[in-house]
Amino acid sequence: MGKIEYAIEDVFRPTSFSQNTYINRLISSDDTYEFRLKKALRSSGRLISMTGSAKTGKNILCHKVIDKNSIIELSGAQIKTQADFWNQIAEKIRLPLEVPITKSVGNKASVSAKGGGKDKIPFIALADIGGQGGYDYSTGQNIVEKESRSNSAIMEYLINNNKVLVLADFHYIDDELQMYIARILKTEIFNGLKAIIISLPHRADDAVRHNPDLIGRTTFIEIAPWSMDELAEIGRKGFSLLGYTIDEKNLRLLAQESIVSPQLMQENCFNLADRMALSGDSRVTIELLHKAFHDTVINYLPYDAILQNVLRGPAQSRNKRKLYNFKDDTQADIYHLFLKSICVDPPVLSMNIADIRNRFTEVLSNTGKLPTALVISNTIMHVEKIFKETAPKLDTIEWRGQELYILDTFLLFYLRWNRRLYSNFKRG
Repeated sequence: MGKIEYAIEDVFRPTSFSQNTYINRLISSDDTYEFRLKKALRSSGRLISMTGSAKTGKNILCHKVIDKNSIIELSGAQIKTQADFWNQIAEKIRLPLEVPITKSVGNKASVSAKGGGKDKIPFIALADIGGQGGYDYSTGQNIVEKESRSNSAIMEYLINNNKVLVLADFHYIDDELQMYIARILKTEIFNGLKAIIISLPHRADDAVRHNPDLIGRTTFIEIAPWSMDELAEIGRKGFSLLGYTIDEKNLRLLAQESIVSPQLMQENCFNLADRMALSGDSRVTIELLHKAFHDTVINYLPYDAILQNVLRGPAQSRNKRKLYNFKDDTQADIYHLFLKSICVDPPVLSMNIADIRNRFTEVLSNTGKLPTALVISNTIMHVEKIFKETAPKLDTIEWRGQELYILDTFLLFYLRWNRRLYSNFKRG
């Protein structure tokens, strides 16, 4: 058998499941996330709460473990009403809002149905998907009526056909609706429903908080941020399959710039492999790496308008903002300084006041005093407010307990590799 030749798009797949570069992550020497999820799914009567930072592979893990014909995946971002919740499920299992029911009125009537499929259609116990139906009657007539689908029958369908309900982005659903869904899930997992709620770490207890009866009936799986070694393994496996050579130094740089995100790592590797194919070079160079990072940035241009609002800062009074002198011989105000300091190596997702001041020294010239802790704190609070007003559904940064948390790895990557963002700095 000859050597298999792989296409780049079959090896590196940023936004879908990639069999060729999938990493079965270890929790400990004898435990993996795959094993833990499989075990949780075997334990009946328990809700599964999966948490982890954005884009850490939570959905990918579900698709790896759960058969594609069994998973029923919903998006919390699209659930605004109770009807949205039920409609999404019905659409996934291809059920109409109403089904026709034929009744015979007369002295004798019977209904029969044969089916070729295994999945039973709710509402009509005698019918199977792909089946045939017939009527046998002596006298009378057939009357066709419409029957609305039943929510309880939908749940019965999921349970009877061993479906797994996966509710992603649960934190996007408002509190009242979360409470409603938590009550539904509590009842139905007792009846045999398998359900997974996916959310952010600081929202892990949302379902339990809205229904305390779920305490003791919930299995928590917390997905840790990816390590450099785990991210590097994606590139190591993928470039080997493609026949490209990449040394450990460049592999580590790829992993560092992907900032704990397997999706970013897949995307950066895809763009790097594409650049290599275009150049005809089978060996990675730093120049090709940088071009790949800039190719990735193009996919995140929607951040630009949001960040321009941050750079403008809040409405100004008559007093002009203080300008700071940068080492690259440019000048800018505190908002430009703050964003530029976030980009200092190495990329990190949390930092305190002391860390931020140290980063200021990396970008500012030696002349002038550093901003005070109070000025820095007020600036970050203004930036956080601008983010929330400009992109209320986007998790960007959080300033809590004098600690800055960057919640969006793509935002940080965009800040580090967008060439145009700071083009309006003034020359000193």
